[in-house]
Amino acid sequence: MNTFFALIHVTIFMMVNAVAAPMVHVDRFGISLGGWDGKKQKYAEFERSGSKYRTWKPEVTPILNGGLFISLRIDHLRGMLASDDHASLEVTFRADGSVESARSSIALQGRRITSDLITDTGKFSAKAAGLDRAAKVGLDMVTNLSSKIFRENVKEPGRVTFPAVLNHNYNLLCLAVGDLHKQQVSPIEVVEKAEPVKLEIDKQKK
Repeated sequence: MNTFFALIHVTIFMMVNAVAAPMVHVDRFGISLGGWDGKKQKYAEFERSGSKYRTWKPEVTPILNGGLFISLRIDHLRGMLASDDHASLEVTFRADGSVESARSSIALQGRRITSDLITDTGKFSAKAAGLDRAAKVGLDMVTNLSSKIFRENVKEPGRVTFPAVLNHNYNLLCLAVGDLHKQQVSPIEVVEKAEPVKLEIDKQKK
């Protein structure tokens, strides 16, 4: 009996690992932000509405269903006499490259504001293209985050713009993962391989 269950376990493991994870075109993502620069080409800097921001290269973790969990760190550069603000963006992609869920948070001088976990439930028209459904998840995420920032009475322009900057990064990241628009492109950069892990998102986190 133990041998039987062991064979089942091995078979399931092989089937899971046979699922190809979507490709992450890291260089394409960097180019869309103006190009990787700085220390060992690890971040891109850009301006939005007169404020400066910095996006670091994404961290990519394969998950057991064949998809990917990608996290981004984005900084709001407030100048020499002020402490920078920091934000994080977490997006889970299915094995086919479509978005499964997304969440973002912003830390403003000790105050951490986090969006709800926004998931693609499929209710947004099952026939909609992958990029359309991904855009809906991104829009819901930034709307949720913006409403929470508004309640904190945040008024500094660069901070008010931060959710839109997160959404901009989210949209560009979706375009750089897999081929949601079914275009045939050559891989620009293969991300470092990591051991698959089981992703567990704390749904209580706000």
